[in-house]
Amino acid sequence: MVRFARLAVSLITLTAAVACASGRGTASASMVSAPPKAERRSAGPAASNDVECTDCEAIPIPGEINRAVEARITDLKARGGDCSRYATVLESSYRSGQITLRPYMWRTGSHLTSGEGKPNGDMMLAREIDSLNVGVRTVDDVLWTMEHEAAHIAFDLASGNEANEEKTDQTVRACQS
Repeated sequence: MVRFARLAVSLITLTAAVACASGRGTASASMVSAPPKAERRSAGPAASNDVECTDCEAIPIPGEINRAVEARITDLKARGGDCSRYATVLESSYRSGQITLRPYMWRTGSHLTSGEGKPNGDMMLAREIDSLNVGVRTVDDVLWTMEHEAAHIAFDLASGNEANEEKTDQTVRACQS
């Protein structure tokens, strides 16, 4: 019985992690078979009926990323042209607190998303790939995503369009060399 209860708790925790990765924010333990109430008592506090996804919330931007963004903005502005243009968007979003860092990537349809930018300068970025540590995003990966989203905004290039994605990537690549 205790073994079953532990398995059920593991499944509930996994369901919560999937909810975080899919961007739903919360998960109900009713999606999986929860142990009967008598067994939940021995299963510990994680065996409640509703599992909150507290790991989906925004996290503070680490100092290493803040330093990298500051340096990158300076470099992009010095390059001029298109680099300076999207640097202005990046700087404005960064200085006004419009950049939100989430702990993990999230699902948009069938794809994992590492960043999203809005025309008003709001950006949401993922620090890591997932809660199971299947992959790790470096500071450079997060910075690339930030620049990519800033370029989308600066040049009014809608996301999801293959030609726009390629144009955005070319712009960021050109500003990195």
